[in-house]
Amino acid sequence: MISGCFQNIVLFLLLFSGIRSLNCNHIVKCQQGGTVNIMKLLDSMGPKMIPWQCFNQIQDFAFPIGNNTGSIKEDARATVGLMLEQINRLFWQNFTKAEWNTTVTEHLQTSLDQQLVQWEKCSVAETGKKATFKDVRIKLKLRKYFLRLDTFLKDEEYSSCAWEAVRHEIMGIQIVFLDQLLSTLQH
Repeated sequence: MISGCFQNIVLFLLLFSGIRSLNCNHIVKCQQGGTVNIMKLLDSMGPKMIPWQCFNQIQDFAFPIGNNTGSIKEDARATVGLMLEQINRLFWQNFTKAEWNTTVTEHLQTSLDQQLVQWEKCSVAETGKKATFKDVRIKLKLRKYFLRLDTFLKDEEYSSCAWEAVRHEIMGIQIVFLDQLLSTLQH
């Protein structure tokens, strides 16, 4: 009797937490907190400034998206999802030459994984299917941007300087762009 009652309570709590997690506004707020956490982790992984010996490797990766991406909510949702997916993928690559704190880096990877899983729930919350781009050009531009980051890392043989340049680039788009998109998605 008690175990049956306990099972019902656990089932109710699981169902309630699943319903709550499908509330995109709640997920967006969590994402904003997650973004702050990601920024802190990125900041604490390495030096505050790109080391002077790396300045010759700095380049403009030309982040392609302007402020108009948030005009269509589905595009904004899809953009956030693609960015989180690509940032997550980047930081699972060969960073053995980067002079980063391993514990902080592992925590970053875990946090990015969690953020991506949560975002996928928001992506399907309103329509019942994963958010897709209404304007496919946005998706193509983002993919090319992240391909430039990948190519840069490969061409530089995943050097410490290359990783510092990419880390600072991601910090920049995380602060400026991802936060703006998340703000536009709050109802």
